[in-house]
Amino acid sequence: MPSNDIQTLWPHLLNTDDAGVAIKTLEGRYLFANLGYARFAGAEIDRITGYTDAEFLDADRVGAVTAAHEEAKIRLDGVNTECAFETERGPACYVVTHFPVLDDGRKLIAVGVVAVEAEGALRDHLEAELALKSANQVNAKLASEVKNLEELASTDRLTGAWNRRHFETALEAEVHRALRFGHPLSVVMFDIDHFKRVNDEFGHQAGDRVLTEFAACIRSGLRKSDSLTRWGGEEFIVLMPNTPLAAARIAAERFRKRVDAQTFNAVGSLTASFGVAQFIADETVEDLLARVDGAVYRAKNDGRNRVEIDSTGVLEAAASEHVETHFVKLSWKKSFASGHALIDKQHQDLFEVANEVLAAVLASRPREEIAEIVERLIADVVQHFRDEEEFLAAIGWVDLEEHAEEHARLLEKAHEISAAFQRDALGVGELFQFLAYDVVTRHMLGADRKYFPHVAGHV
Repeated sequence: MPSNDIQTLWPHLLNTDDAGVAIKTLEGRYLFANLGYARFAGAEIDRITGYTDAEFLDADRVGAVTAAHEEAKIRLDGVNTECAFETERGPACYVVTHFPVLDDGRKLIAVGVVAVEAEGALRDHLEAELALKSANQVNAKLASEVKNLEELASTDRLTGAWNRRHFETALEAEVHRALRFGHPLSVVMFDIDHFKRVNDEFGHQAGDRVLTEFAACIRSGLRKSDSLTRWGGEEFIVLMPNTPLAAARIAAERFRKRVDAQTFNAVGSLTASFGVAQFIADETVEDLLARVDGAVYRAKNDGRNRVEIDSTGVLEAAASEHVETHFVKLSWKKSFASGHALIDKQHQDLFEVANEVLAAVLASRPREEIAEIVERLIADVVQHFRDEEEFLAAIGWVDLEEHAEEHARLLEKAHEISAAFQRDALGVGELFQFLAYDVVTRHMLGADRKYFPHVAGHV
């Protein structure tokens, strides 16, 4: 065929509706696209030329097309892909080839694309895959909707906590497990103090915001195994599986401090009163809830913003926790105070977290749960050391450099033994010995006391 005839046919070939043809810059911007390619892309030609795939293609198709474009830039034999997608006219199935465009010097200057509709067995295969994908998407959407409905049925709409019905179902299951395996089971119930004043002084919308913030405050202090329930009004309850009374009491005290330290939008500071009880084998669920409710009542009656426990049936176990090992609970005394408010508060908090580690060890808690408390203790120590060094630098303490070096040594060893414990290469005894005594007690009541005489003139 004469060359001038080919030149006559060339524009008709490029403008065909049967095969999609396009040319893109190396950066992925279209220089040319014919009618067939516009049909493949599902876009008008004037929305293709000058644009990139991400600017007009459906989001679920962009990734594959972009990946083929990039691969074609390094493969001289081109890249073949198959795709199927839904259109207004029904399923569309294509075989798409991306190929490098080279100049006379064999230098890559562009990427060409040809898209041809699949036929026969290949089309049947692609349509089947598309139908399966569509069915999976529908199933996923249905599963998500079912999950949402289940959550709506089991959670409190305002706070996102479990509702009472869901809690009662979960409690029955945990009671059954506690009876079967002998695991301890505790509950912590609490009530926002003087909540009626919030509604009376600030309105019910402000009261709703307080409940939402309160639930979030408590939730941020829960372990993975714990669950928060809105029991009713301003009353909440935490279900703590595999948790003895001593550990639950420590957790309740931690919750109380979180609430006490929180500033609630529009209303300021609030407090809450807490009750703690452990399930005993010869009681009903109703008995357990009545006992923990009674503990909350005592906390309210004795001044609020406090934790009360009901130790019915677990007094012997609670007392024996201190004789099962040579370790003892750390007790804060006024004589330990330096006179600096922040440092003393951090010291007291570290004593409490160390005791939480001890309670977990004595209760034979799972290793991963002990490791979680240990990581929190180490994080608190890091923050304390940082704040302490800033204060000592501000007052110009002459031994700061030596003190900071001791901090660094303790932290390095703390991270080492924590890692060893997590990979089961260290026993709980060695872990507690170092963290509770070497870091919290000996350092803070030994090395730290050297700077105590210099605090008075700088607070």
